[in-house]
Amino acid sequence: MRAAIIVPSLFALGLLVIKQPQMAGFSVFGTFGHLVMVNYSQTRATRAAQAATLTLLGVLLVCLGTFVSANSWTAAAGAMAVGFLSEWPAVARGHVAVVRTALLLSFMLAVAIPTPLRFVVPQLLGWLLAGMVAQPLLQVIWIPIRPAPHTGEEPARSSVVGSSHWLGNAGFNGLAMGLAVLTAHALRVSHAFWVVLGVLPVLSARGAVPSRIFWHEQAGTVLGFVVGAALVAVMGAHQQVYWIALACVTLFSAYASTAIGFVVGQAAFTVFAVVLFCILAPTQVQVGRLRVEDIAIGGVLGLLLASLQRLGQRMFAAKTGTGPSDTDNKR
Repeated sequence: MRAAIIVPSLFALGLLVIKQPQMAGFSVFGTFGHLVMVNYSQTRATRAAQAATLTLLGVLLVCLGTFVSANSWTAAAGAMAVGFLSEWPAVARGHVAVVRTALLLSFMLAVAIPTPLRFVVPQLLGWLLAGMVAQPLLQVIWIPIRPAPHTGEEPARSSVVGSSHWLGNAGFNGLAMGLAVLTAHALRVSHAFWVVLGVLPVLSARGAVPSRIFWHEQAGTVLGFVVGAALVAVMGAHQQVYWIALACVTLFSAYASTAIGFVVGQAAFTVFAVVLFCILAPTQVQVGRLRVEDIAIGGVLGLLLASLQRLGQRMFAAKTGTGPSDTDNKR
């Protein structure tokens, strides 16, 4: 409910009042990042610190992403660096660990499409606006709906294995992000950010078979495209109706992301994307089709790299004689 009220409100403020589409877009994704994607602490002070960390570090990443986005190679290099550092043990602790995925998306949103530097100000304003609105809401209207994240140290088999584990994950994450951005730039896809979105679920699937996540991802996106196309066929070019639909699909998308399941969450977010862009230009049913294509591109990249990562981990285990743990065997 909180997201369903704030997302359309900030989108309308940026698009209709201030008339800055870049600001409107970053305020929408910033709101999702702050209010939907993060599993905050139950302690009020800690929750405030985590939200502030996401806002402030997000500012730096949006600036960096916009700065390197103009050239395909610098964009890919920046994405590789950020993807690598996202698995660095020093980053995977404290307030940053909780907001790490949302931070990664803030950078990828800025770097995925070549953007002139003059647009960095409205993009930053959109991100900051989302953070400023989220901060009091997280204190006043907040109910824990997920178990608190595990903060204890993982039992180490050896320092060599632990070092190799995070270096391997970091290397493959960086490679995946870099390839996703480079592919999006090379193919000149319309919504390159979704290529990166297609990579993330497959690579972040800890303890799950990458191919299973990939097919669930594609199934959800196709389902969302079908539902979105049906909505566009019914609503036509009536933009007022799309504003009402935006609140409804935001509510369901935010709810489905954690309460129902991955496939339904993917479908709901695809419908959300179709409605959002139809407000900009009615009857853009091709937005759903483009999202299907872009998610498929990113998903294939993620699937290939995750499979290579698992193969490398098995080879390392065989070489060092450490062997997989009981958890790995179950997986």
